[in-house]
Amino acid sequence: MPELSESREIEAREKAEVTTENTRPGLVFRPDVDILERPDAYVIMADMPGVDVDGVDINLDKGVLTLDAPPGPEPEDLRPLYAEYRTGGYHREFRISEDIDPTQVSATMKNGVLELLLPKSAESRPRRIAVSAG
Repeated sequence: MPELSESREIEAREKAEVTTENTRPGLVFRPDVDILERPDAYVIMADMPGVDVDGVDINLDKGVLTLDAPPGPEPEDLRPLYAEYRTGGYHREFRISEDIDPTQVSATMKNGVLELLLPKSAESRPRRIAVSAG
C-alpha cells in the first residue's frame, strides 16, 4: 500500500504473524491498521475480529503505544472440521511522537475494530494567527 502522507509521526509495520514472541501460548498476530491524521489528532483503526472489548490491553509508556488482546473464547459445543480462518491473539506496537497528548488518548471498540484517538498537544496543533493593523 503506498504511503498516504509524508508524516512520520506514527510508524506501523506490515501485517505478519509474530514469530519472535514465544512467551504466549498459541498464535499471535499483528492486526491490520489504518492510521489517519486530523488537524487535532491522529486516529488508529485496528482490525481485531473476535476480541472481547474487556480483553484489550492498551498501554502508552515512554513513547511506545502497545496493543495486546488474547484470542476470543472458542465455543465449547463446536469442533471445527475444516477451518481457513486462523484465530489467535493480537499484539502491535507503535512509536509515538512527543506531539501526542498522552493524558487525552482514548479508545473505543465496535464490530471487531479498535479505534484509538491520539489528540495532538496544543503546541503541535495548527493555529491561525490574527494580524492587527499597526
